[in-house]
Amino acid sequence: MNPTKPEQSASPELAAMSEARRKLIRAGLATGPVIATLASPSVFAIDCVAPSQTLSAAKSHATTQLGSCSAPDSCDTWKSRLGNSGCTAQEATWRDTKFHTVFTQQSGSTGCHMFKTGSNGVATPMSFYEVLALTDSSSGVQIARQFVAAYLNICANKVLFPVGGSSTQAKSAQAVVDMWNEWAIKGSYTPYAGATAWDGTKVGHYLTYFVP
Repeated sequence: MNPTKPEQSASPELAAMSEARRKLIRAGLATGPVIATLASPSVFAIDCVAPSQTLSAAKSHATTQLGSCSAPDSCDTWKSRLGNSGCTAQEATWRDTKFHTVFTQQSGSTGCHMFKTGSNGVATPMSFYEVLALTDSSSGVQIARQFVAAYLNICANKVLFPVGGSSTQAKSAQAVVDMWNEWAIKGSYTPYAGATAWDGTKVGHYLTYFVP
């Protein structure tokens, strides 16, 4: 499916995000490490910005390294893949990975850890697959699913990084985790110093398309 660019959407919020993205590019945000595609990118590819990108880091790069990426896999696609009995060994590992062992919170708060209550009344931590399989439509649950899918898309090389970029797969995966830590504590995410904080809609759009 062709990922919808913010500028293609009729939503005022996403249109504003598109304008913000253009300002970031003009300011130099897009000149640092970005996420690029596989060797044969889709004709529907879009420009993607690495989650570890910061304005100060971008200004230190003299050359533009703007890449593009095809649409990463969705939450439901990852749920189907990890729930498949024929999944790979790596996918089985991701399936059973506990959410809170990756998406930790530096504050030590457990308020946004994902738990389920068993028949014995004891709360146990949820796995990546269990979080992806949640059907609760609340924004808190849905954004947790989006964080898992974004993390897996980076770890599975669904989005790749340009040669010469200072960002690595591990750093970008950690940046998604750091984004969760800030979101879980504040209910918003500020992409760089002085920027307007992103609300849930903007964070969710970024996690889905890697486009601010």
